[in-house]
Amino acid sequence: MKNSLLLLFFTFSTQIITAQNVKFQLNDNQTKDPIEFATILLPDYKKSLTSNEKGIFVIDTNKYKFPLKVKIDHFGYDKKEIILQNNNSLQITFIEPSSELLQELIIPPANAKIKERTYGRTSEGSGIGTGEDSAYNSNTSYEFGMVMNIKEKFLKVKKIHWHLEGFTFNRGYFSVYFYEVKNGKPSKRIPHQNINFILSHKSRGWNIINIENMDLYISGHKKIAVIIKQQKIELQENKSVGSFFQNIGLTTGSSFVTRSSPDDEWLTIPASIPLYITVDSYE
Repeated sequence: MKNSLLLLFFTFSTQIITAQNVKFQLNDNQTKDPIEFATILLPDYKKSLTSNEKGIFVIDTNKYKFPLKVKIDHFGYDKKEIILQNNNSLQITFIEPSSELLQELIIPPANAKIKERTYGRTSEGSGIGTGEDSAYNSNTSYEFGMVMNIKEKFLKVKKIHWHLEGFTFNRGYFSVYFYEVKNGKPSKRIPHQNINFILSHKSRGWNIINIENMDLYISGHKKIAVIIKQQKIELQENKSVGSFFQNIGLTTGSSFVTRSSPDDEWLTIPASIPLYITVDSYE
C-alpha cells in the first residue's frame, strides 16, 4: 500500500527565490527574441531550471557556487555549454536554432475520408483505484502524460483535453509535447510549434487547448505520448504551497508516464489520467 501511494502522489518541495540571485536570459540568436520556458541543466548539482515567459532564469546564489557550469539542451536549438558568473548585471546568452529539428512538411492524403476520433481517457474517473497527483513547486520541470495507441493512422491533432479535480495555485504555465514511443516510453520529440497554455485557480473540470490552426499532423506511428510539462507556477497571495489534482485510475492497457527532470528516466505506471486528444483521422 505504501509503495502504491508513492506512485500515486508526487510531491515537490517549495522553492523560495530570495533577494540574493543572479538573472540569466536566453535568447534566439536569429530573431533575438527571448526563449520562454526553456530548460537548462546544472550538471554539477543534477538540477534543471526553467525560464519564465521573458526567457529569464533566476539563480539563487545561496544554493549554487559560482562560476557555475550550465548546459543548454533545449528542443529545437543547438546544444551549448557556458560558465555563468556571479554578478549583478543581467547576463544574456544567444543560442542557434537547429536546422535538423524543423517540423516535417506532411501533406494529408488526397480524397481520404475524414473521421473525427479521440485517443486517451475521456472519462473523469475510472479504473481499479484512484488517487491524486499534485505538485507543490513554484518552478519545476515536472512532466507527465499518457501513451496513446493511434494505430499508425494519419492524424491532424485539433484539441487537447485535460481534466482537473482542483487547482490551488494562483496561476500555472504549462506546455504540451508530442513524443514518439519506444519500449513503452517517450523517446524522441515530434517536432511541432510550441503549445503553451495558462491555467488559473478557477481552472477546474475539463480544460481544452485548441490547436486546430497549427496544422499538427502525425503519421507513421503506432503509439505516441502526449506529455504535459509544468513550466512555471505562481502561488496565491500569502500562500507558501499550492497544488493541482487529477484523477489517476489504475488500469490495464494504459500507461501513465512521468519524470521530474529532463535528466531523469521516464517512470511508467499501468494507470491513466483524464487526458485525451481530438483529431481528424484520414481514412
